[in-house]
Amino acid sequence: MKKGLDFFPLDVDFFDDEKVQFVSARFGIKGEVCAIRLLTRIYRNGYFIKWDEDSAYLFSKVAGKEFSPCLANEIVHELVKRGFFNKSLFDSFGILTSRGIQDRFLKACIRRKDVEVDARYLLVDSSEFKNLRISKAYSSAPSFQKCIHDVSISEENVYIKEENVDIQAQSKVKESRVEESKEEGEEMTSAAVDEIMGYYSSNIHPVSSPVEKDKLIALVETHGDTFVYKAIERAVMRNKRSLAYITGILNRWEANGYDEGISESHKSSRNQWQHSEDYERFMREREEHKRKLR
Repeated sequence: MKKGLDFFPLDVDFFDDEKVQFVSARFGIKGEVCAIRLLTRIYRNGYFIKWDEDSAYLFSKVAGKEFSPCLANEIVHELVKRGFFNKSLFDSFGILTSRGIQDRFLKACIRRKDVEVDARYLLVDSSEFKNLRISKAYSSAPSFQKCIHDVSISEENVYIKEENVDIQAQSKVKESRVEESKEEGEEMTSAAVDEIMGYYSSNIHPVSSPVEKDKLIALVETHGDTFVYKAIERAVMRNKRSLAYITGILNRWEANGYDEGISESHKSSRNQWQHSEDYERFMREREEHKRKLR
């Protein structure tokens, strides 16, 4: 299935846009050319592109000798600074996109049967587009673990059946207990989501759309309510009140470990912190949450 567009609309007032004018004032026509080239890449790919050092190198190679990787990077950061691209998503995920880009892309795809979008990156109101298929990027790992776990049980039951003719009754009891455990886990998750929604609305801003609600639910399901709560708390302390910033915090914790309480001047004491009672308690809660999802 084709993901991107063959062509896209370019507003006649493009060069009069204040964001573009700032870039043009600093970099001249190279800034304008770079902005248009980036748009063509984005729409060819869909509604966003990744941007990193390799992207800057490849971009400059295609754009010509007048564009060095350093210059391309400077122009991109200026475009982000001026709001041409969404800063929160760029800081958190290293992608270039904007609400306007997504709106134009989805309107151009209105006749497609379905358009898959990543819940983490979506900036538009999903209720305006009936053909959206919103994916939650974090849901695959627990499902994979559950699948492996079920296969192991099935293989064991092949041999158990030969040893005990009453195993079917025992299996039903076990399944019943598993179902009860799942229901309890779902009730706990639902209560946790409601609590996080209230805390988020009070400290960040009221949940404004079904998409934003889905993103919060996905974060709680993936990381657990304790860590989402702490991430919101940190975003408030740093006056970075956005869902993208909160998501970025949780992604860093997922990759590098929970670091609450470590200041810049005490990074050398990370090992000591990671053996503290608070850290171990949070990690036990995280593992318990993951176990319930399986």
